[in-house]
Amino acid sequence: MARKSGAGGIIAAALLVGVITAVMLGSWLRSKEQGVKANWLPVVVAAQEIPARTKITREMVRIDHFPKELIAESVFTKPEELENRITKETIKPKEQIRKGDILGVGESATLALKVADGMRAIAISVDEVRGVGTAIQPGDHVDIIATFQDQRTKQITTKMILQDVLVLFVDRARTDADAKQGATSSVTLQVKPEQTELVKAAERSGTLNVTLRPVRDREIIPSEGVTERELGGAQPLPEPTMQTDRTPVVIIPPSAATRQKPEITVIRGTAEQTITP
Repeated sequence: MARKSGAGGIIAAALLVGVITAVMLGSWLRSKEQGVKANWLPVVVAAQEIPARTKITREMVRIDHFPKELIAESVFTKPEELENRITKETIKPKEQIRKGDILGVGESATLALKVADGMRAIAISVDEVRGVGTAIQPGDHVDIIATFQDQRTKQITTKMILQDVLVLFVDRARTDADAKQGATSSVTLQVKPEQTELVKAAERSGTLNVTLRPVRDREIIPSEGVTERELGGAQPLPEPTMQTDRTPVVIIPPSAATRQKPEITVIRGTAEQTITP
């Protein structure tokens, strides 16, 4: 079949018109979108995940724009309003930051905000000797050493009952790492709920001391504790058993020829006793 003259030109023209239309439509849609966004309002959002109980820096937040109907109540609109403020809860990336998410101006962080989820805060008594000479500061990690009388062996025993424990607060709550004085009468520790019982039972039964760990040391060291007997080089006493604690009792009836009245002789160890019923 013969091809009609001019058909190629018509097709090319149609394609050109289609391209021009698409470009013009895209341009119009972009201008319309820009016109709409021009009416969006600035809001401060998290540039990264900001953990709870964290002091906010400028790098942690940024400005984003939202339509009025999508803006949460009581949001911040200026990043500088958030600098050096402390978060109450974890803020997710791109999440709008509301005034209820951080501590108010002049409001100090309560101790409860510093306790991690699932943990508990508990205080123990210390002095200059038991508290590493007032060197302990909030944020340090310590080991807890208890000295008590072992009820099984009756030996005075010293043992690490907890290791790598976070210090939340000291009675002199200094934040300066170079401060000359730290804890002088009490240290507040972060422990698991079940460990609160262990700490208080050990404190009631004997004395507690704390040892200060290096900043990056998280190693847990197995320890069986040390008794007074072992200080002199002696071996630990064997565990008491029911068999070794009992003294056998032997009952021997007296000879029929010698007794005038019914008698029973009881021998307990090396002691002998005659009983007349």
